Amino acid sequence: MAEHDDDKRMELTEHLQELRSRIMRSLVYLVAGAILAYCYFTPIYNFLKWPLDKTIRNVNDARIKRDIAATSGHTANGRDIFVLPDLIEPGKPVTAEKYNEMVRALDWMRHHPMSMPIMGDVFRGFHEMFLVQLQVSILIGFILAIPLVIWELAQFITPALTADERKPLRVLIPISIFLMLCGVTVAYLTLFFAMAWFVSFLDAFSSNAALLQSPNDYVMFFIKMMAAFAIAFQLPVVLMGGAYLGLVTSKGLIKNWRWGIVLAALGGLLTPSNDLPSMALMAIPLLMLYFGSIFLVRMVEGWKEKEKSKRP
Repeated sequence: MAEHDDDKRMELTEHLQELRSRIMRSLVYLVAGAILAYCYFTPIYNFLKWPLDKTIRNVNDARIKRDIAATSGHTANGRDIFVLPDLIEPGKPVTAEKYNEMVRALDWMRHHPMSMPIMGDVFRGFHEMFLVQLQVSILIGFILAIPLVIWELAQFITPALTADERKPLRVLIPISIFLMLCGVTVAYLTLFFAMAWFVSFLDAFSSNAALLQSPNDYVMFFIKMMAAFAIAFQLPVVLMGGAYLGLVTSKGLIKNWRWGIVLAALGGLLTPSNDLPSMALMAIPLLMLYFGSIFLVRMVEGWKEKEKSKRP
């Protein structure tokens, strides 16, 4: 009896040591990914901020074109048009008449300014630059390390499972990683519509209104959007797991298809941005994933039937 207890203690100790070693390796993966992202921070950050930068450029171009159109002709909106004089060639003497023309031009431009362009990044503290770079590096490092961490987790769990119990994991893990990447991709594309929708409200204010964007706020918003879409896109994996446990059936999903619409609507409402384009771009894929999960659940039901037929 004492030997049996000692064997149990040794086995438990070995499992804990293995768990600790796998956790340590997972942390190493995360740190290595973060260091790699830190070394290439500038191109990564430019890629993450591309949706906002593109929106800012579009709005700035639209403002310039709008002001040019408003001042075309002799008068527009009460603003007289002033024809700028020819440029002064370097090295040539300037006459009094030419000088007076330049003074009048500068005075007219001072009283008829173009709309103020939307500004770029604004840091509120001397430490914020480093914190933003650290946050982005950890985020990218986490994304890069996820497949390796899941592999370590699977290697720790699978020895305790039977061959039949391992079959679902061999399918669910790759599907989960693939859907997570799909969710992150859709979230990134959604940001283009979200940024355009939010910045469009700037027109409701004066022409001098400008956007002073904090990079830290943008990064946190970006992380929330990525996480929300990545989690929402795990719906097929959850339904497949429920089917394997006998909690979900394909017939039940077809019969309760209205709940799929409710889940898609709730997913859209729970988007961090709460704007109409983002909610639509969350709800539509979720609805497609719900109905696509019916075929995946049927596949799991087929596995279970084969397992039952093999049993004596």
